[in-house]
Amino acid sequence: MPAAGHAGPVHVGGMMEALGVAVRLAAALLLMYAAAQKLAVPRPFRQTLEALRVPAVRAVALLVPAAETAAAVGLLAAPGNPLTGTLVAGLGFSFAGAALVAMRRGESIRCACYGQEGESDLGVRQLVALPLWLGVAAVSMLVPPGEAVGVPLVAAAATALAVFAALRTLLVPALRNRSYLKTMESLSRRPAEDEAGGRQAA
Repeated sequence: MPAAGHAGPVHVGGMMEALGVAVRLAAALLLMYAAAQKLAVPRPFRQTLEALRVPAVRAVALLVPAAETAAAVGLLAAPGNPLTGTLVAGLGFSFAGAALVAMRRGESIRCACYGQEGESDLGVRQLVALPLWLGVAAVSMLVPPGEAVGVPLVAAAATALAVFAALRTLLVPALRNRSYLKTMESLSRRPAEDEAGGRQAA
């Protein structure tokens, strides 16, 4: 009976820890990916900063991915550290601030959040994401991390991200080539079909 009396709180505590780990891991992977893309393909992000009229574009283009990387590592290795929560919240405010600047000017400015040119414009998405980033910061500081914390978790996240990036690099061109080949095959069939149709009509 005594054990049953403690089962509820222990179970809830375990669920909270698991939820906290999931939130921190998802946010860390997203930040790591964003930082890696900005560094790997810096031009789109620099163009976004130039469009926002940010001073010292080259420095900021390095500072933002550095902050994203630091926040990601902090979420996995030191979630209870106030600096981690501050970094995550600060990034959320900076993203939302950039969106507000673009919306106030009435300009169409690409997000380039992941270093890609084809992303949507800065705007409502970044504003909606702000409460989510603040939630991540709160979870990192208030929810006990349990045993899922430290260098092994950082290494696991980095490995998972590397595998994802490798698969994406390999699969995307393959899918594009497959689509291209199908299009060419379809185009090559049309003359033959048209010729056959003409013969039947004759």
